[in-house]
Amino acid sequence: MQTIYRKRLASSAAAGIILGMSIGSAKAAPVITSVNADLSVSPYSFSYLGSTFTFTGTGGFPNYLAVSTSGSAAVRTVFGTPSTDFTDRGGPVVYDQNTLGGFGSFPVSTSIPYTNGDNFLGLRVTSAGKDYYGFAFSTNAVLNSYGFETSADTGITATTATGTGTVPEPASWALMVAGFGLVGVTVRRRQRPVIHLA
Repeated sequence: MQTIYRKRLASSAAAGIILGMSIGSAKAAPVITSVNADLSVSPYSFSYLGSTFTFTGTGGFPNYLAVSTSGSAAVRTVFGTPSTDFTDRGGPVVYDQNTLGGFGSFPVSTSIPYTNGDNFLGLRVTSAGKDYYGFAFSTNAVLNSYGFETSADTGITATTATGTGTVPEPASWALMVAGFGLVGVTVRRRQRPVIHLA
């Protein structure tokens, strides 16, 4: 009986080490939310970590969008004005602490210049003294999607993808596979009949 107990204890310890390694090495990733909201029809608001961004349509070329923020929400600025990056300028757009122009808050709805065509707008929310970076992807008066990096003080690369969620990283897959394996082993052991010898 002690031999069986020791084997189970050893296998549980090994599984715990594998799971611990998987959990420790898994990294957070951007979470992208598909919206496809026509802002010329009605405004659209979303919150992240208790701070809110509200986008509205202005109805005019070339400034199709306006934005307002509340809480610690902030958007990329140039010369104190909300500013976007065109998606076709070559190369990915990254938003982080080194973003040119920085970030600013806009408690009242403020027009975003030159939002005709496809654009990225850098976003930032500060929570517990840490910055979380994100982006909004728009086409004229349509807000296609927005995304946020779930790791604090980590830059985010803007993308035109509009799917919800992310593809798990290899470490996350390893964690899931190990978890399923442990469940399978536990179920199999519990199903073994107990034979009592008289």
